[in-house]
Amino acid sequence: MALVGPSGSGKSSLVAVLAGQRAPSAGRVEVGGRVARIHQDLRLVPQASALRNVLHGCLDRVGLWRSLKFPAVERARAEALLRRVGLGHRLQAPVRTLSGGEAQRVAIARALMHDPDILLADEPVASLDPENARAIMALLDELRRERGLTLVSVLHDLDLAKAHADRIVRLQAGHVVAAHRPPPMPPAPEASARRGPRGAVVFAALGLLAFAASWGVVDDGAVRLDGAAAEAGRFLARLVPWPDRWADIAWGGLLRSLLDTLRMAVVGTGLAALLALPLAALAARNVSPPWLGWPVRALLNLWRAVPSIVWALLFVAAVGLGAMAGVLALVAYSVGYLAKFFYEAFEGAETAAAGALAELGASGPKRFVHAVWPVALPGLMGAFLFMLEYNVRAASVLGIVGAGGIGHELKLAVDWSNWHEVGAILALLAAAVILVDSFSAWARARLG
Repeated sequence: MALVGPSGSGKSSLVAVLAGQRAPSAGRVEVGGRVARIHQDLRLVPQASALRNVLHGCLDRVGLWRSLKFPAVERARAEALLRRVGLGHRLQAPVRTLSGGEAQRVAIARALMHDPDILLADEPVASLDPENARAIMALLDELRRERGLTLVSVLHDLDLAKAHADRIVRLQAGHVVAAHRPPPMPPAPEASARRGPRGAVVFAALGLLAFAASWGVVDDGAVRLDGAAAEAGRFLARLVPWPDRWADIAWGGLLRSLLDTLRMAVVGTGLAALLALPLAALAARNVSPPWLGWPVRALLNLWRAVPSIVWALLFVAAVGLGAMAGVLALVAYSVGYLAKFFYEAFEGAETAAAGALAELGASGPKRFVHAVWPVALPGLMGAFLFMLEYNVRAASVLGIVGAGGIGHELKLAVDWSNWHEVGAILALLAAAVILVDSFSAWARARLG
C-alpha cells in the first residue's frame, strides 16, 4: 500500500499510529503481527558499523549482556541480510561513511532483522536521487514478496507508487480517500523560517547589564595604568631563561618533577573519569528518571563549589605531603566537572536512534549501550582529554601546597626569586600542555 497526499495531510501521522507510537483520535488500531518501521531520517547510529546497526534489530530477543557481543546465529542472519540488500562488502563500514542509498539499505536490513510481518516505510526514498529511489523501491518490493510482508510506504512520487503498490491511498486534511489514479498533488506550502530573535536579544541585554554592573570592581579609582605595560615587560624579561643562565637550572630535576606532574594528572583524571561515568548516567535527563537525576545534579553542583586548592590542603592534612595528596585532590576536584561534561554529552547524544531501538523492543539499558553511548563517546573522550590537559596545570599549582610534582619546584623558585628558573618551569609546562593537546586532537579525529 502506498500513502500519498500533500504535506500536512497526515501521512506520517498515520504511519505513527500504525506503529503504535501515537494514539488515534478515535477508534482503535488492531495489529496482526510484528511491526517494524523504516524512518524517513533512518535513525541509525552513525558511529556503529553497518553490521552492528542491523544487529540492533534483534535487541528485543537478545539480553543486554549477550548484546555486547551478539550471538553467532544473529550475526550470521545480519550478515546475510546485508548481503541480500547489496552491502556484503560494507559489513564493518561505519554508517557515517556510507552513501545515502547505502544507509537506506542498512535501515531496511535492520527492520527485517526484527522479523516483522508488517513493514512501515515513512518516505523511504525522499532523500535519494531518482535512480537510487527506483532501486530502493524495487528492493523493498522484492523483499516483501520474498517474505510475504505487508508493506505500507509513504511516497511523493506517483510513478513509483503506481509501479510498486497494490493499493494507493490518498490523504487530504486527515481524511482517507482511496484512488488508483490520484490527481497531481499541490506543492507543499513553504513554511516561514523567519522567527523573531527575542531570546537572543534578551540574553544579550542581560549580558550587557551584568557586565555594566560588574565593571565597578575594576573601575574603583585605585588602578594606575601609567607605566603598567613597561613594568609587565620588565617582569616578563626576567622570566626568560637566557642561554647564559641555563647552567644554573637543574634541568634533570625539573624534568623528573614534570614527569611526576604528568603522572599525577593521568592517574587523577583516569580515576575521576571512572567515578564520574556512573554519576553522569544518574544525572542525565535522557538516561535517569527525574526523581534521581535532580538530587545527583544538586550534589555535583555542591561538589564543584570546592576549589582545587582546598582539596589539596584537605588531603595534605589527611595523608601528608607528596604525590598521593595531589592525586587525591585531582580526583576529588575533577569528578564534579567530568560528571557535568559527561552527562551533557549523554544528553546531547542523538536521541532519534534510541527512539528507533525502543520501537524495536530494546530496553532502556540496551538503548543506552547501543545508541546513546556510541554517539556520546567522542564528547566523553574530548571532555576527558580537556580535563587531563587542565589537570597538568592544576597539578603544578597543587605542588605549591606540598602535594608533589613540579609545583614544589615552582614555589621554591618564586620564593628565592629565581625568575629565570620560573620561566624554564613555565616553558616545560607549556610544552607538556601542547603535547597533551596534540594527542587530544589526534584522538578526537579518530573517534569522529
